[in-house]
Amino acid sequence: MDPSRNRYRARIQRRIVPGGSRQKMLETIRLIGSAIVAGSKHLPIRNHAAALATLAKPKDYLGQVRNLYNDAIRRWRYVNDPWGTELLSYGPNALANLVLALDGRGVGRGYGAGDCDCIAAAIGAQLMAIGRPVRIAITAPANSPPGGNFSHVFIQAMVPGFGWVTVDPVMHPKRGFGATPKHSRIAYFGLNGELQGYAGNVVW
Repeated sequence: MDPSRNRYRARIQRRIVPGGSRQKMLETIRLIGSAIVAGSKHLPIRNHAAALATLAKPKDYLGQVRNLYNDAIRRWRYVNDPWGTELLSYGPNALANLVLALDGRGVGRGYGAGDCDCIAAAIGAQLMAIGRPVRIAITAPANSPPGGNFSHVFIQAMVPGFGWVTVDPVMHPKRGFGATPKHSRIAYFGLNGELQGYAGNVVW
């Protein structure tokens, strides 16, 4: 049997979000949250994350999270969205295969691909699948003037004894596990898209 016949076939859904840049940002955050929740219940994602978790010492929850991070930087490569378009790998199969390359093929050369929002959804789904609460964080670059625009998104996981830990493969290889990007402002959101807090020179 030709294995390509059973290959997951991705499709792109176009969505027009009315309003300005903030409305588009909030909708992207909401979609990432929805993708995380759905992906965490997807058995291939759950099993893969659980298998990585078993490689840590018993109840070493930080070690479990670190294992997910290390696996992601081996499987995934940062690739920009198409020019002028916000592209998010959204469905559980897309996260598993196109971002994390759990099928062994990824986007075609054995690696998964996507930008910060894609890997945030994939990492968040894995973390939630092994019982770690997660939130979505967004930042603006250091030295940015005051404002409400943000350019980067990543996941933070609640780890007993450590609090909120940043899990951001985009930072690799310049900065490692647990490093939060240098920023002028940062905001935190729940998976339902609700703002939970912010710091720095935020002007809404």
